[in-house]
Parts: sequence; C-alpha cells; structure tokens
Amino acid sequence: MSLSSTGADTVIVWNTTTKNRGVFMYQDVRLRLTKLFTTVLSVLLAVLLGVCFYFSARQQFSLQLSSFTSQSYTVSESISEQTVLTSRWLAAHEENAGFRIYLWDNGTELFHNSDHASRILPEYAHYLSEPTAGHTLQPQEKTNGVSIGRHGILPEVLCYQKQLVKNDSILQILFLQSLKPLYARVGSSLLLYLALFLVSLCLLALFCWYFTGRLLQPLLASQESQNRFISSVSHELRTPLAVILSNASACEKASPAEQKSFFQVIAREGAQMSDMLEQLLTLSRADSHGLVLGIEETDLQTLLLETYENFLPLAADNGHLLSIRLPESELPLCPCDSGRIRQVCHILLHNALSYTPGGSTVLLFIAEGSYEKEIAIGVQDNGGGIPDEEKEKIFDRFYRVKSNSPNAGNEKGHHGLGLAVAKEIAASHRGTLTVSDAPGGGALFLVTLPLTQE
Repeated sequence: MSLSSTGADTVIVWNTTTKNRGVFMYQDVRLRLTKLFTTVLSVLLAVLLGVCFYFSARQQFSLQLSSFTSQSYTVSESISEQTVLTSRWLAAHEENAGFRIYLWDNGTELFHNSDHASRILPEYAHYLSEPTAGHTLQPQEKTNGVSIGRHGILPEVLCYQKQLVKNDSILQILFLQSLKPLYARVGSSLLLYLALFLVSLCLLALFCWYFTGRLLQPLLASQESQNRFISSVSHELRTPLAVILSNASACEKASPAEQKSFFQVIAREGAQMSDMLEQLLTLSRADSHGLVLGIEETDLQTLLLETYENFLPLAADNGHLLSIRLPESELPLCPCDSGRIRQVCHILLHNALSYTPGGSTVLLFIAEGSYEKEIAIGVQDNGGGIPDEEKEKIFDRFYRVKSNSPNAGNEKGHHGLGLAVAKEIAASHRGTLTVSDAPGGGALFLVTLPLTQE
C-alpha cells in the first residue's frame, strides 16, 4: 500500500500483486511441507517395511529348516526299518520332501547315488565329500544332526547326516536340500514389499499434499483476511484524509472568518479517524487476547438509564422516539467492565438511530436471562430490519448494510467496525451478541452477559 498527495487530491494505492504473491508463497510453503512430510514418513515406512521383511525372511527360513529337519528324520527312520531299499522308493521320498538322499554302506556309495548323479545340482557337489574352499558346514546347535552349508556368509544348502548300524553294517545317510527355492520366494516377497512401498509412497505424497493444504488453509484465510482488512482500512482513511488535506490547503487562501469553518471540518474528520483507530486498536487487542477488562460488580440498570439519558438529545435531533424499559424488580449485580459494556450500548444505539428512518421508535431494555444465570441487554427498532443473509455478515469488519430507504438516517461516521467491536467485547465477557427480527418488523440486538465470571 502506498499513499500520495498532490494538493487537495489524495490517492491510496493498494498493490494488487499482494494477493498473488500471498498465493504463490502459500503454494511454495505447501510444496515444501509436502516434501518434508513425505520424506519423513517414507523413511519411517521404509524402516517399518524393512523390519517386516527381515522377520518375514527369518520366519520362512525357520519354517524351511524345521520342515527339512522333520522330514529328514522321518525318512531316516523309515530307512532304518526297511530291509530292502529301491531307487524308486528313495526317489519318491526325495520328490515329496524336495531334497536329495545320498547313501554309503561301509564307506561304499550305493547305486542310488550314481542313479541320479547326472541330476546333482552344483551346490550339492561341494558337500558330498569334504567341503571345498569357500564352502563350510555350520552345525545347528538347536537342531540335532542338521548343518547349514554356506558359500561365504550366504546359506546355500541344508544338510542332515545320520549313521545307522545294522547287522555289523554301517549305513551313512546324507540329506541335502538347496535353499534356492527359498531365496526365490524371499525375492518374490522383496518385490512385493518394494511394490507396496512405491504405492504407499504415492499415497503418502497425495495425503501429505491434501493434509498440508488443510493445515495451511487457516493461514491462507488469515492472509486473505489481512489483505482485505488493510484494503478496507486504506479505503476508510482515504475520505477523511482527503477532506483534511483539502481543507488544510484551502485555509492557506481563506480569510480568518472562513478558516474557522475549515478548522471545524478538520477537527470533525480527525475525531472520526481517531474513533476508527480506537476501534481498530480494540479489535487488535481482542485478536491477540490482550483486551484488558476491569471486571467489577456493576448495576446494569443504572448504566442503561445513564446511557438512555445521554442519547435522548441525539434521538430528538434525528426525529426518533427513544424509550427504555426496566424490570420492576431489582436485578442482581453483574460482574463486567462497565466502560466496555457502556461502549457496546453506545454502538448499538448509535447504529439504531443512524440506520432507521426518522420518526422510528428505538427501545433500550434489560431483563434477566434464562435460569437466572445471565442478564440480557437489548436494543430494538421498528425500521426496515436486516435481511437473513446479512445477519452474520454485519458482524464482519468494515461491513455495512446498504439502506435503500430515502428516509434512512445518515450513515456518515460509520466505518463498519462498531458491531465487530461490540461482538468482541461481549465475547471477552464470555457473553454473546446476536441479531434477530423484532416483533412487528425491525431489528433486535441482544447482548447476554453471565452473572458469574469463572
């Protein structure tokens, strides 16, 4: 925003690129936060999936080892019970169990070994005799008779050795099972985990983009509200400032008698600017929870009566009939800031007298609220009323209802801040300010204040 003055003309320029700049900044922050959140969550997801994959692979290996041990033991027991061994019987057990069986009778290879010698897998060959360089047999302490053949640090085969003594004959049995099928299954699991990670990463990115948008939405709304607020302030300052500058310029060429009227105009416009700045300061303090209240037990009936007497001359000048209605019984004292509540009454009465046609009746009243826990102060008029679609908007800052009535009161001096200030003051007392249609037409503003401030 920039301010320039040339003679009696004052121009306030609002930079229209501010809104676009704010949107670009919002998008940039949203993108940065999305990247940050996605990176952090993807790292956590990768660690989680990595741990799950590790334990899944270990579980598969444990199941493989357990199955191999059980089947090897079962087959070896069956061999010990057989009187005749045939290649067909051994091959059937190999096919069912998924391992290879090698037999030596008193150190001599049996026919079954040579029968499927052409089908010996390379990883088996290193363990049919003494393990060759780079290949080791590591016994499994928790599994009797089972060893793991390793090529370096990588498990390659499972081995189970059994020696049977029968009729002065020593039968040596070696069971070998390749771990390649296990690695194939683990590899498939790894691909599945990678696919799950990539899909989850895309979903995380979309979620983070949506989440940061929702997270920053109040910030964007606040930025837009601030932009509108500054634009409205600049607009409201333009007219009185232009009047002050033009009258100040005219004073230079005016006679002493004419200067007096110019000074009066300058003083009036300055007072309006001071009033608007005071209202802005009140709203600013309320926004930052810095509105200090001097809470004391107050007789609101006396306060309303004094307010009524103060506004009688203004009502008479505008051609309005101002009346007051007080309860017959005495109301309890209300803990509140009497100065602020008086300010609320002034705002409501000033609006009622300014926006209703001449000859209208304005009623100021007070009554005890529901369950004797609150006090209600009301201002009612019989003017044109407020449309339903504007009943909430009138409490927005710098919002003014446009009156089409030729008899409507003078709106000069109203900046659209009064009702916003009144609502903030009521809220700071833990009360409410509402508007509704008055019986018979017009508007009814009602302020409710609790009788206890806890």
